[in-house]
Amino acid sequence: MRWFDKKTVVLCVAFITVFLLAVSAARVQTRYPLMANLAATVMTPFDYVFSGLAQILRRSGDFTRDVATVFQENQALRAENQELRQVVFQLTEKAAENERLQAMLEFRGKSVTFQMKAATVIGRDPGTFSYSIMINRGTQDGLRVNMPVVSTQGLVGHVMEAYGGTAKVRLLLDSGSSASAMIQRPQSRAVGVVEGNPAQLSSLRMKNLTRDGDVIKGDKIMTSGLGGIYPKGLLIGEVMDVLDDEGGLMKHALIRPSVDFTRLEEVFVITAERIPATP
Repeated sequence: MRWFDKKTVVLCVAFITVFLLAVSAARVQTRYPLMANLAATVMTPFDYVFSGLAQILRRSGDFTRDVATVFQENQALRAENQELRQVVFQLTEKAAENERLQAMLEFRGKSVTFQMKAATVIGRDPGTFSYSIMINRGTQDGLRVNMPVVSTQGLVGHVMEAYGGTAKVRLLLDSGSSASAMIQRPQSRAVGVVEGNPAQLSSLRMKNLTRDGDVIKGDKIMTSGLGGIYPKGLLIGEVMDVLDDEGGLMKHALIRPSVDFTRLEEVFVITAERIPATP
């Protein structure tokens, strides 16, 4: 600490001395050229040091300003990037929505057999697997209990409960739901009943098939229109496997649903069948 104090005092004295010499040199520059030259010689190292320090300080200030400018530009770019990401997200969502709506319009245009109400899925069963959904259509839109519900992919289920502006739809996956069905293949036309499969929640099961019934892997399954609430011709799914029941008298088929129940966003409720115009 003593050494630091002595050094500080020496530096102060040297600085004051140099300053006085500089002042004196300025006063006597014209009258005493020799003294002026001597002062200039003495001041040269100090001028070099002070000039270097000034340049360093100036560069440091420029660097600080540059850093601040880069930081501000970086913040602005971050904000702009975030805005662009949001725009891309919204455009992607709009594109997906437009694609779904286009598919719905095409489906409705082709479905000349039925009168339908489009609806949006607004809720799902909070259980482990969704066995029912809520839609934003109800009795005020003409919906009633047991009306069939379909998507552009095929049969979804039926209206289980109907309220003023909403309705609850029981999915075909539910073990309490069933539909009379038949093999679409012309060579077969075997009939049975399709229901939820408790042993494999993501699949369906077609039961009551006779042992010699013509059912093979890859067959398309559709509603038969025989009793129940579903009209004929609604696609249900595709046969994944055919298994014999215990006892050997009957067999059943495992069905892959045509509808992806985990991705339902819009559906149609069949409100009535169209009556063909009389000639």
